[in-house]
Amino acid sequence: MLVLSRDGAWLSRLENLAERGGWPFEARAALPSPGRTPPPERALAVLDRALAGGAPAKAVSVLRALYPGVAIVLSVDASEMDYAGAAAAVSCGADEVVGKAWTDAKLSQRLAILRDRSLFSQTRISADGALKAERRAHRVHVKARGGWKEVELDAGGFALLWRLLEREGESVSRAELGQALASATGRERESATVTRRLAALKKALARWPGAVETARGGLYRLASPRRREA
Repeated sequence: MLVLSRDGAWLSRLENLAERGGWPFEARAALPSPGRTPPPERALAVLDRALAGGAPAKAVSVLRALYPGVAIVLSVDASEMDYAGAAAAVSCGADEVVGKAWTDAKLSQRLAILRDRSLFSQTRISADGALKAERRAHRVHVKARGGWKEVELDAGGFALLWRLLEREGESVSRAELGQALASATGRERESATVTRRLAALKKALARWPGAVETARGGLYRLASPRRREA
C-alpha cells in the first residue's frame, strides 16, 4: 500500500491496518514527480484529498501515468462524504472513495477488496485482437503497423468503450451507455450528449478496422472486422 498524505493520524491508522493484513506499506508526503520515482511494487495507492489540492483529477492522472497497475483510492474527510462530494471525487478518475471517519473494520474490509481486485488483470481485447482497453490504467491502444498506438480518451469516453467491449457483438442501449457515462463523470447525461460522445469515440478509434455501429431504436454495437463479416 502506497499512502500519499501529510495527515499523521491517518498515516498511522493505515500503517497499522497494513501491518495487520501483512501488506507492504509506504508513505509519502508529496505527489511523486514523473521520471524521478520508480514504480512501487504496490497494488493500492491511497491519495489524501487534502494533498491532491484543488485539482484532484490532475493528481490522479499523474499517478495513473506513473503507476498504471495500481488501483487509486481517494480518502476524504467526513464533510466530503455526502452524495455530491463522493460523486465529485469519483469523477476525478479514482477507482474508489473511502472516508477517513470510517471504522477500522469497515476501512480494512474495503481496502482489502480493492487491493485484491487490483491484483487481477482488468484488460479487455476486441475479437480481432487489435483494440485493447486497460481498466485500471484507463488506457486504450490500437494495433497499427505491427505496434500498439495509444488512443487518448477521457474518463467518459473510456467508460463508453469499456461497456461496449464488455458486450462486444451485442446491442447496447443508449440508456445503458448513459448510465455508464454518468457513473464515470458523476453527472446524469441527456441522450443527445451520449450520442455526441459516441461520435467522438468513433473518431478516436479511426485507426481500428472495427467499428461502433448504430442501429435503430437507440442501440449501439462494437463490432470487430471478423464479427462484421459473420
